[in-house]
Amino acid sequence: MRINDIVLAHAKYKLSLRNFVETGSELQVPDEDLLFWLQDNKHSLSHLPAFKHLEKEHEAFCSYVSAVLTLVDAGQRSQARELIKSEMFVLLSEEIVSSIAVLERAAK
Repeated sequence: MRINDIVLAHAKYKLSLRNFVETGSELQVPDEDLLFWLQDNKHSLSHLPAFKHLEKEHEAFCSYVSAVLTLVDAGQRSQARELIKSEMFVLLSEEIVSSIAVLERAAK
């Protein structure tokens, strides 16, 4: 999978999450494209600080999403909406995209 595909998959996942929280539509499988890519490339890229940073940022994003999903499961959809509209959600996602770009440059 190419880097641009991973960024696109992350964006699609965020949209799916927003739609799930807002309308109850089906949620795509969690941000697994990035997770699988990280796992597949761990051996060849784990020596790069940018890779370790991306793993950390992805973990933080997944934890945040887990909190959103917990609220939805508890019937607290309005609180879940607040979380996905928050600046923190945007920042976590932007950090992932930025980290992917840094890693791409470092891996060349």
